[in-house]
Amino acid sequence: MRRVFLHLGLHKTGVTAAQSFLFENRELIWPHYALVLPYKTRKTGLADAATRHSLYGTARTLADFGDQMRDFLEATNFGTKRGLILSEENFSGLRPSRNVAVGYEAAPDLAACLVDTIRNRFAGEELDITIYLSLRQRGSWLYSLWAHDLQRLRLVQDFETYRSHLDTLPSLRTAAEAIQERLPSIDVQTQWLEEMVDREYGPGSPFAEFLGLRLSKASQLIGPTRANPRLPENTLAQMLQLNRSGLDDTELVRQKAGLIQSAQNSLTATT
Repeated sequence: MRRVFLHLGLHKTGVTAAQSFLFENRELIWPHYALVLPYKTRKTGLADAATRHSLYGTARTLADFGDQMRDFLEATNFGTKRGLILSEENFSGLRPSRNVAVGYEAAPDLAACLVDTIRNRFAGEELDITIYLSLRQRGSWLYSLWAHDLQRLRLVQDFETYRSHLDTLPSLRTAAEAIQERLPSIDVQTQWLEEMVDREYGPGSPFAEFLGLRLSKASQLIGPTRANPRLPENTLAQMLQLNRSGLDDTELVRQKAGLIQSAQNSLTATT
């Protein structure tokens, strides 16, 4: 039986740390599972195809995603027994703060398309497919989205205004339930970020459990080496001021990068 573990985000729920865990342990994982991470899904255009469908929601955009995924899987070496572990938050659609009108509305169809494509790739074989979604309490999730958008965009809203703008977004739990409803025969698992942070491998823990390595191999696993630490409030306040300033885009990017680097250096020095 081939085992498949599909981590479909969600955004800002410890995904960077989870993917870091997978990458750091790739040599232990590869004999048992083909590993698909964002450096592959984004280089090949798969992530773009998924987010494009979340924007336009047509039969054509969904078919395009399925076609590209089919070609990708056909070109992947699974050997005779190797399973699949995939982690790509954009396979649930565009980050909700960039697509407030629909949020994760496209996630169930994207997940169903992905599952169908995998089943077709291994037609005639027995499969055990699990979809995994990491969740986060709404307040800290929205704050993390705001901080992310402050860094990446010329966002000029303070957090309270930003949060009120996103009031209509369904909860992350609702998104997970919609995927389960769309795929009743698939095991859809969830974990709260707040409950994973103190576990041995942090957001990588669900993957360590799925791998089920023998003790001699499991003892070689290492925790994530990368994460997106929360920037200090004063840094975010300065970034908001920069976004509201008359700086041109090039200078804005330069000054924000300096702020982020300074904050990260301070965080490193205190750990």
